[in-house]
Amino acid sequence: MNAAYYDVVVLGSSLGGLVAGALLAKNGFRVLVLGQDDVGPTYRVGNVTLPRRPFDFLPAASPVVRRSFNELALHQQVRRRISTSDVPFQVCLPRTRFNGSTERESLEREIEREFPEVKRPIEDIHRAIARASEALDAMTENDLVWPPEGFFERREFQRAASQLPFASRGSEIWDPLAELAEDHPFRHVVQTPARFASSLDPGQLSGVGIARPYASWLGGGVKIDGGHAWLRRQLTERLETYSGELRPRERADRIVLRRGSVSAVRLASTGETLGCGFVVANCELARLLRIVPDRSPFEDVFERIGEPQPRWFRYTLNLVVDAAGIPAGMADDVFYVRDPDRGRAAETMLHIERHPVDENGQVLLCVETLLLRRAVEDSPSYLDTVRERVLASVGELVPFLGDHLSIVDSPHDGRDPFDVRARRSLPVEEPWSRGPDTMEAIFGFPVRGALGACAMPTRTPIDRLYLCNDQVVPGLGLEGALLAASTVARLVVRHDRRKDWMRRGLWTKSDFS
Repeated sequence: MNAAYYDVVVLGSSLGGLVAGALLAKNGFRVLVLGQDDVGPTYRVGNVTLPRRPFDFLPAASPVVRRSFNELALHQQVRRRISTSDVPFQVCLPRTRFNGSTERESLEREIEREFPEVKRPIEDIHRAIARASEALDAMTENDLVWPPEGFFERREFQRAASQLPFASRGSEIWDPLAELAEDHPFRHVVQTPARFASSLDPGQLSGVGIARPYASWLGGGVKIDGGHAWLRRQLTERLETYSGELRPRERADRIVLRRGSVSAVRLASTGETLGCGFVVANCELARLLRIVPDRSPFEDVFERIGEPQPRWFRYTLNLVVDAAGIPAGMADDVFYVRDPDRGRAAETMLHIERHPVDENGQVLLCVETLLLRRAVEDSPSYLDTVRERVLASVGELVPFLGDHLSIVDSPHDGRDPFDVRARRSLPVEEPWSRGPDTMEAIFGFPVRGALGACAMPTRTPIDRLYLCNDQVVPGLGLEGALLAASTVARLVVRHDRRKDWMRRGLWTKSDFS
C-alpha cells in the first residue's frame, strides 16, 4: 500500500519543472517535485559562490513568461529585479568587434563602422527578425499546445503560425541571413548568441531559433538581480505557498504502472512507493527511459520522429579576476569567435559573462563553451586540457589576464579549483556535484516539428506521463522550456476535471480553465 499520495509528481527541479509544478499547485493539485539529480544553478568554492553557467533571462518579455508569472503572482517581483543594458552584448571575431545596441542610431553607426558594404542587407535582416519575433509573441499569447499533436491542435497552431512573415516559405528553410555570403562575418554576429541560448544542436537551428535570441539580445538582454539562483528560490516559494513540496536531494528510480497508466513512483533512497495521478518528467528522455518498466511503448515514437542523440556538452570555466584587469570596453556578455574556419571547437567559440565588481574589487568571468560529445567520450584525457585552452582564448580578449587572475575553476572537468596567487587547490562543498557527469547535454533530433524548433511530444505513450524538459521545444532554449511547462500544466488540468470545483471558486483565478 502506498505510504503517501500526490496528484502530480514532477521529476526534475529545473526552472521548467518548478514552473509546471507551481502552476499545478496553484490550480489545486497536490504536487511533489523531486530533484532527480539536479545539482542546482550555483556551487561553492571556499567562501565564493560560483555559477554553473552564464544566465541571461532572454524570454523575460515573452507572453508565456508574463502569463505564467502573473498566474503565480511573481511577475511584478521579477520586473523589479531585472535590468537591461544599452550595449547588451558584443561579438568579437578576428578583425571585427560588433557592439549590439538598444538604440537605433547607435546600432546604425555600428553597422556603418564594421559592415558598411552590406549596410542595407543588414538593416533588412534586422527588420525581418523583428517581424518574426513580434509574430512569435502573438503565437505565445494564445493557449497553444507546444508542440501540437492531433488534428485540432495542429490546425490551431498552423492558423497562428500563418501570421509569421515567412510562413509561406516554411520556417525550417527560412534563413534570415540569406542575403549574406556564407562566409560573411555578420552571420556569426547573429548565429553565435543563438548557439549558446538554444538547447538544440547548433547545426540544426531553424530560422526562428536563430532570430528569436538575437531579437532578445537587441532588445537589451535581461539580467536578474540574484540571477538563476534567485529565480529558482522564488519559484520554490510559490510552489510551497500553494502547498506543493520540493525534495531537492531525492529522485525516483522507478515509475509504477497499473493497466498502462501511471500509478506511483518509487524513491531511490528509501524504496518508498508514492502513489500519484500524473508524472511530469522534467529530466532527459534517456533518464526517463531508465526508470519506466518497459521502453517498448516509446518505440513507435522513435520510429516516427527518431530518438534524441547527444551531440554537445556545455562546459563552464569560472575566473575570478581583479577589476583592474578587465578592458574598459568589455560588455557584460561577450561572444568570442576566435577562429571562424574551425567551427565550434572548444577554444574557438566562447560566451563570456562579466559579473559586477564585488566588495574585494574583483570580477567574476563565467565562460561557457560547447564540447563535442565524441571528443569528450572517445578521449579520456580530453577534459584534462580544456581548462588551459579556454583560458588561453580568454587571454586574447583580456590581455593582462594572467597578471590579475585569482581563482580558476570548472565544475565539469574533475579537477580541483585553483588559487593562482597562493598556488594551491581550494576546498569544495558537495564534491559529488562536480565532474563530467554534471555537464548539460545538447541534443540533435532526426526530425524537428513545428517551426523547426519543436522535437519531442509532451504526451508520452504512457497514460498520465508527460514530458516537460529542454527536448520538447529545444530550438527556443529557455523560452521553449517554459512553453513546455505551461503546456503540460494546461494538459494535466484539462485531463483531471476533478479539480474543476476548486478552480471555479471565487478565491482563485486560473489562466488554464
